[in-house]
Amino acid sequence: MAEKAEQCCQLVGNLEITGIDACLFSVSYSSSTEVSLVGDCIIKGPTLGNVSISGPASTIIHSGCAVKAGVQIPWIRKYDCDNNDMVFILTGHGKSFISGDTVPPGIRLLQELHTYPVMSADSGSGPASIYSDTTQTDGHGLEYLGTPIPFITNSAGVIQSNIGVGTGDMYLQSFNVSYNPGAIPVASYSFVFFIPEGEE
Repeated sequence: MAEKAEQCCQLVGNLEITGIDACLFSVSYSSSTEVSLVGDCIIKGPTLGNVSISGPASTIIHSGCAVKAGVQIPWIRKYDCDNNDMVFILTGHGKSFISGDTVPPGIRLLQELHTYPVMSADSGSGPASIYSDTTQTDGHGLEYLGTPIPFITNSAGVIQSNIGVGTGDMYLQSFNVSYNPGAIPVASYSFVFFIPEGEE
């Protein structure tokens, strides 16, 4: 018997995320099991989950020039198949960047490495479209004190024990925040976590 639409169509307005006490724009949760073929033998590896969320970095509409910042946090993953466990090993604070001349308070590179000019122009919306001509600073590590999840990369990495979606410790893989003139700034996060055998 086919499912009825009301059984699978659920309203976003009714979704409750209990782990984060903040407004969110989007939440996405997916998982995948690693599978390898060795000769004629199929070997099942670990199952990893990914959670992506985005939300307002501030409740105030940005009135300055465009600013972007982000960080990629590198993790080495080691799977213990005998004990069905995954170990995440941090290999550094992560490559980070800030683009824009006037950076809002609460965003800081832990170490600045190199500054250079960047430019972006797109006439797809017509000749009156706004283009960006500014500088970008690349660095190592990032401090972010905005919403919905403030953090600072450190020797232990960035780990969230409960964000309301998925289970167990979640390891921040990437983060980006964008401030555009006339809009609410948006912060986006991507987490990875291990799903032990028998858990969903």
